[in-house]
Amino acid sequence: MASLSPQLLPPLRTDAGRYRELDVLERLRDHLPDGFEVFHNIALHTLRGGRDCYGEIDVAVLSPEGCLLLMEVKAGAVVLRGGEIFKLYGDGECDVARQGRLQRAAMQNRLKQAGLETTVISCLVLPDYELGDSQVISVPRDRIVDAPGFGNMVSTVRQWFAATASTVDRTALRRLLLNQFQVTPNLEAMRDQLLGTVRRLADGLATWVPRTGSPTGVFRIQATAGSGKTQLALQLLETAAAERRNACYVCYNRSLADHVRRLASPKVEVVNFHELCVDHYRRSEGAPDFSPHAFERMAAHYVAASAGFPQNLDLLIIDEAQDFDADWVESLCSRLRPDARLYVLEDEAQRLYRKEGFELGDAVTIDCSDNFRSPQVICDLINALALVRPPIRAMNPLRGDLPGIRTYASSEELPARTEDAVRALLARGFALADIAVVCGRGRDKSALLNRTAIGAHATRRFTGEYDAGGEPRWSQGELLVESVYRFKGQSAPAVVITEMDFAELDEAARRRLFVALTRAQMAVELVLSERAERCMAAVLA
Repeated sequence: MASLSPQLLPPLRTDAGRYRELDVLERLRDHLPDGFEVFHNIALHTLRGGRDCYGEIDVAVLSPEGCLLLMEVKAGAVVLRGGEIFKLYGDGECDVARQGRLQRAAMQNRLKQAGLETTVISCLVLPDYELGDSQVISVPRDRIVDAPGFGNMVSTVRQWFAATASTVDRTALRRLLLNQFQVTPNLEAMRDQLLGTVRRLADGLATWVPRTGSPTGVFRIQATAGSGKTQLALQLLETAAAERRNACYVCYNRSLADHVRRLASPKVEVVNFHELCVDHYRRSEGAPDFSPHAFERMAAHYVAASAGFPQNLDLLIIDEAQDFDADWVESLCSRLRPDARLYVLEDEAQRLYRKEGFELGDAVTIDCSDNFRSPQVICDLINALALVRPPIRAMNPLRGDLPGIRTYASSEELPARTEDAVRALLARGFALADIAVVCGRGRDKSALLNRTAIGAHATRRFTGEYDAGGEPRWSQGELLVESVYRFKGQSAPAVVITEMDFAELDEAARRRLFVALTRAQMAVELVLSERAERCMAAVLA
């Protein structure tokens, strides 16, 4: 089996060209023997007549001997005119042979610049077109794979390579293809493609849970991080709004409530529990004093008054329920009508606070260990460290890379090591807006959450203060810095997990590390204390 760079994601593009290109790639990967490497979507830049010219090679195959085959794939119908081949597009036509010659010349030019002399052959793949007796002047007939020959394409490729030889430094040539030509997906495009794919894959909970019945109308969804709980909540809220039923979504973290509020219908109520308590206190007692322990006092006031709340809800969703006190849940349920539905969404592995838990009586319980958000490598690491039981199932199409690990011996070293991790993600092509720095300590004890900058990057962080309306105040900056406690329920393409310090991987440390690792959609960098790194290494040994 040949290797493929970069790895494939399920396609979002549904045009014939993309599917045919994927078909070619999969055939080459699956049927060429070990030692062959297949590259795709290689961006090329060359100069012609003093002008910058840009292009892209669909597929390039590198043989074990170091010979290179460039493949241009044209799906669908083509037009033969005057001995030339043209592909028609909505905005014009493309001279296929001319495009292939330019790409081959550009590749040979780059190889020459790098001092790498090797055999470069090229071919045209027309998987949906039969040439028959047609004469093509600009492309040799034996370098065209048309529809009748498509089934034998891999055998034809191997025959071409058998007739070539090369003494090139294959390692240097491979390095050139991977690095100099940047044979990786544009991260912005890859991010959008991945997130769209993951959203569709994670629609399972949102599709079949609402179809599940319960005699009591009570559902307990015990699902791991990245399983689609937020999508389920949004689907339930959308249906309630369409049916003109009163619905309320309540979670623990204010930042998660803000995120869901942006996505949900304005016809439903979306709030975090303490925000709900503040609003009630303001209505009944007047403007609150946001002094220390104010939220605890207002929560107690809300619970005490809940027996008199009107029963006005047809649907109640409690998210992050593992962080709720039992009396909080009881106070919220006092608003339910007799025939209402209650959905409780929780994940025991994300219990970051010391709560006793609660019973729900005759609830229909649904368990899900499928993680659609995290790359496969991150799921493998989580399972290898035994951070959760049962193990999670990796459902994300992205394989991903192992996290880079940096250690710090003291809090003085921590900002520099964290900056190194951010810089590593930037070097991989992530934008600053794609990166979240997630700290293992809360704001009061953190050495990072109160910093105005990490390296050259101003931080965007919760200041710990609230305005008169109870809205949290944020600093002005580009690099998001959050605690693992506040960032639970959210995610980012790339995450720096920092300020992780523990002497043993006990239950509290496992939960913090699990929550932090499952925030990342594409990449993770770890900044660990020296003893935490030794602890993890011992578990993995």
